[in-house]
Amino acid sequence: MATISATDAKNKIADLWQMADREPVTIERNGVAKYQVISTDQFVAVPIEEYNRLRSARRAPEFGFAREYFEGVDTDALLAVDVASEFESSE
Repeated sequence: MATISATDAKNKIADLWQMADREPVTIERNGVAKYQVISTDQFVAVPIEEYNRLRSARRAPEFGFAREYFEGVDTDALLAVDVASEFESSE
């Protein structure tokens, strides 16, 4: 797994995308791993159980948290989207 600094990620975004196409990339801020960047193909390949486990590791935002940031956007519709079908196996 590749690792780059937050500054390099910001300044070399095209390189970050190319790296993420090949493998997950850890972005560090002040020497501490803060973010993981993965390609859409890698994300879709994550089983729903693993996605739920990773998501539960952090406190999920409360319903309506984005209203103050996205005035005029129908946040109820955005937050109501069911993405579980995106993870269903086509087998």
